[in-house]
Amino acid sequence: MNRAKSIVAGLTLAAAGCADADSAVRTELVVYAAASTRDALRELATLYESTHPIDLVLCFGASGDLANQIAAAAKADVFLSAGEEEMDRLEDAGLLAAGSRRALLSNQLVVIEPTGAASIFRAPFAAAQLTEPAVRRLSLANVEAVPAGRYAKAWLEEAGIWPSVSVKVLPGVDVRAALAAVESGGADAGIVYRSDAALSPHVRIVHAVPREAGPAIAYPAAAVSGRPAEVQARALLGFLASPQAAAVFERHGFLVPPTPER
Repeated sequence: MNRAKSIVAGLTLAAAGCADADSAVRTELVVYAAASTRDALRELATLYESTHPIDLVLCFGASGDLANQIAAAAKADVFLSAGEEEMDRLEDAGLLAAGSRRALLSNQLVVIEPTGAASIFRAPFAAAQLTEPAVRRLSLANVEAVPAGRYAKAWLEEAGIWPSVSVKVLPGVDVRAALAAVESGGADAGIVYRSDAALSPHVRIVHAVPREAGPAIAYPAAAVSGRPAEVQARALLGFLASPQAAAVFERHGFLVPPTPER
């Protein structure tokens, strides 16, 4: 049986509500994780729980919102962010267990559009096509609170077109919401992670931003300090950095940087 309890964490996620399950025998660990990791972490949670006396409570949302909740209440045992900025803020506040932070994953930005109709883009793709009238709404994760949106804005700024496209932006609460807007046809195009686009039969990738041309995308993970199950949280981080977990992350479209553990 899959004991992992998954909670989609939005702006009003009640952090305390993620950790109410009875843990009389098994240790419960609360994991706050970027929305883009949802499918991979659910699979890994099932695998980990099958071999460890651990119940994982998975709370997903925008990294900025999750970091704010940790800063306010420190109810998570492990935090997996889609951006360094959010993790830096917690580390500067002394909220991370010493020496537990590690670079876990990377990703790639892609431009997507809905399937089911002819493409509104021409080959070869150029970023300037996003400024054209055919793109009336451009779906991005919130550029102020979500790493995926921040990365997309940085790429559009580098391309010199952010002032032209910013008025078209349809902001999503997280990267999965940005994907959903394109899937539904609510946006003509969007910029999301490669790992998210790979999940959906309702969008197609128009352009993959070369990693050397786009912002450096990093997913750091760390244990939260002052929690009663820090030993188990560190062990979970070790598992997430293992070759076994790397294979799952890669199958879900993530890029796994080489580390001493691999």
